[in-house]
Amino acid sequence: MSYVQNYPLLPPLSKIEHHDSLPVGSVRIGGLAMGNNPEDLKIELVRRESFLSILTWSFLKLKTGPLYSCNQYDFPLKVLSWFPKALADFQRPPAAGGLHAGAMISKDEDVDGEMLAVGSTTRGYALKNRSRDSKGVDADPDYYVPTSLSLSYELLNDCGLLRIWKDLGDKYEKGVL
Repeated sequence: MSYVQNYPLLPPLSKIEHHDSLPVGSVRIGGLAMGNNPEDLKIELVRRESFLSILTWSFLKLKTGPLYSCNQYDFPLKVLSWFPKALADFQRPPAAGGLHAGAMISKDEDVDGEMLAVGSTTRGYALKNRSRDSKGVDADPDYYVPTSLSLSYELLNDCGLLRIWKDLGDKYEKGVL
């Protein structure tokens, strides 16, 4: 399904093929694993100057042997401080000034020149970047799908990604990241 492109697309960041082979100047600033097994999902937060690349990777268990999978989601670095606040606003009940009942996605917000939104999924939330194509450097110029990172309740709360995210957001706001 192709989407109507409402905002100018930004040039893609270089593609990270493997979590252990980061581009020059990139710094791993946080991460976690969903479990202790090699096939369990891992998350890496990578600072790339004024951008954040979020890598999700794992070794898929196949009959033919393990298959490495690494996905990249790019955002402005300011998403570190913006997302926890935007998520709290999204979760606020209508009576407390939150979105109307049944709202599935927030309004798009300009975060350092990129249009971001928080949405609801069946298992958690989605962080959308409407200024970047989901395929990055591999994007088809005639087919646009915004970047969308799914964040399950388990990943955010039980595994501690939201806590890590808030800590990094505080460091970003203080200028020490």
